[in-house]
Amino acid sequence: MFRVKPGQELLESVSRFCIESGITSGIIIGIIGSLEKARLNFLKALPGQYRGVDYIGPLEIVSAQGSVALKDNATIVHIHIQLSTENVCCGGHLASAIVFSTAEVTVGELDYQLVREMDNYTGLNELVD
Repeated sequence: MFRVKPGQELLESVSRFCIESGITSGIIIGIIGSLEKARLNFLKALPGQYRGVDYIGPLEIVSAQGSVALKDNATIVHIHIQLSTENVCCGGHLASAIVFSTAEVTVGELDYQLVREMDNYTGLNELVD
């Protein structure tokens, strides 16, 4: 478990923590905190056609989970997140986010290696069985 501080980029910080800690296979168990702004991606069509939507905060991180895997020896962090304002909740694939006050991240390391490969049908880096 670790903290991402104000002004830091969330996805980049989680990736850096995993790389520096030697975690190449894991589960993002949860993230709580707040964000200044975020960009969420929504899969609209296959293969791999996303639409990005920007949200301006402050935003509360209601929930987040994901995975840590290797693709071609590179660490890939994949996170889905739910955010809220006073009036609305939204969720999607985390593309980027700047932390507002804090983000508390919990990562569980696995004892087997998760691997991602490009899937021709989806056009996405999917987990390999």
